[in-house]
Amino acid sequence: MASLTLRDIPDAVLDKIRFLSERERRSLNKEMLVIVEEGLKMHAAELERRQESNIPPHLQVALWRQLKGKWEDSRSSSEIVADLRKARTLGREVRL
Repeated sequence: MASLTLRDIPDAVLDKIRFLSERERRSLNKEMLVIVEEGLKMHAAELERRQESNIPPHLQVALWRQLKGKWEDSRSSSEIVADLRKARTLGREVRL
């Protein structure tokens, strides 16, 4: 197995790792491996989530065209638009 040396670890971070390693009854090395493995899983899941939601614009247009005319609603288009705008949250990124 390969070895890795970490330098310039902030004292506060090292204190947290020491605390966790004592609490979990693991060596510092083992605790760091656990932290890195869990972090990689979370990072990979986040990247996968982003890729799933990052559909190219031409594909989005094709998908919307397939749905066109299939949505039935008793409300008028202006009522639907008003409801959609009311349901929006501030700061949400929308990609088209």
